[in-house]
Amino acid sequence: MKKKLSVLLAGVMVCTMFTACGKENASENADNAASTESSADAAATETSVAEGMALTIDFDNLETETLNDVTASDIVTLGQYKELSFEVAKDEVTDAEVEDYVANLWSTKPLMLDVTDRAVQDGDTVNIDYVGKYADTKEAFDGGTAEGASLTIGSNSYIEGFESGLVGVNIGETVDLNLTFPENYGAENLAGKDVVFTVTVNSIQAPDTEMSDEWAAGLGYDGVTDLATLRDYARKTLEDQAQNEFDSTVENTAVQTVYDSTAFGDIPQTLINRYMKQQKQMLDYQATMYSYYYGQQLTADSLLANYMNAEGFVGTVDDYLNDISKDMAQQYLMFQAIADEENIIVSDEEIDAYLKNAYENASTTSFSSFEEYKESLDLEIYREGLMADKVVAFIVENANVVATAATEDAASESSSAEASADAASESSSTETVAE
Repeated sequence: MKKKLSVLLAGVMVCTMFTACGKENASENADNAASTESSADAAATETSVAEGMALTIDFDNLETETLNDVTASDIVTLGQYKELSFEVAKDEVTDAEVEDYVANLWSTKPLMLDVTDRAVQDGDTVNIDYVGKYADTKEAFDGGTAEGASLTIGSNSYIEGFESGLVGVNIGETVDLNLTFPENYGAENLAGKDVVFTVTVNSIQAPDTEMSDEWAAGLGYDGVTDLATLRDYARKTLEDQAQNEFDSTVENTAVQTVYDSTAFGDIPQTLINRYMKQQKQMLDYQATMYSYYYGQQLTADSLLANYMNAEGFVGTVDDYLNDISKDMAQQYLMFQAIADEENIIVSDEEIDAYLKNAYENASTTSFSSFEEYKESLDLEIYREGLMADKVVAFIVENANVVATAATEDAASESSSAEASADAASESSSTETVAE
């Protein structure tokens, strides 16, 4: 089974039907007048890969059919899918990994203490008000004004000279920072412009020098009241992570094993077309989210070109999309063949329950009712997704899986990465008008 684009599952498609899914926060960041130089460069790098490569498929007029229009067993010859036997490594959480996890939390989210007896130093976190104006006209530019913004000195999240210009400033003092935006800055109205930021330091905070029960309790984790319970939380988090990774590897190994023993006949192009349209929809969604976050346009063509480049695929983006869509069709045909053989079905009630849960838990939706939302969907996508979930569960339940000990290096790297990711996800979004 080729590991290109992930199989399009129903849960992912739900997100594209709602106006939420991080869109508000993403657009807020993208609208900042002084977004980071590195973000603009990253977007430019992404889009440049796709130069001269564009999709030419007429998606609106593609003839398609669904799994319901074919008999999977006519196309698929199943191999062994029951009573599989294989080994999968599983991490055993150690005391050292727990301490690493806590240490990573401390390094990224230390207890911040108010500083009142000195000026700003490198490493401090300051609360500031600022107004940005063009140096020549003294006119304030869009996105260059903020009140109560939090900034860590030395984080390099604002343009060059902004953070270093605040070193030595005392609480309550106001300074003018004469700065220049980079020539390649993402916002054309600011690229290469000389500006003046008038900044007032409202308060200064610095990280505590060592861990404490107060720090642990202040992290806001359920049941964590001191360092001892924080370590319990860390161990439970790492154990859950290890179990999730083990379960995921078991599923992937089981499905790959079945796939490798399955033979496929000729697949109707109309069925492949169906998955091409789904992949295109997913790519459009990914490109939109990238554009919101980084403020620069990205397209499905660009994403496909990046995937092609990473794989060393030779051909056009049309060829590549058809290739990965054929892979997708094979996967679902295999799942459907097993479902038919084992009488695994997905009822209308199960589809409704799944969609209602998605609808009711969406933070924002453009639909006035569940019925309106449901009418907008291709329900076969969800039937296929839920069917695939059931089939994978069936394969795993009927497999003989032996858990083996993971290597020490892999376990250590995993725990450190998880701690860093957890800390990052807990941190609040920062106002970055002068990023």
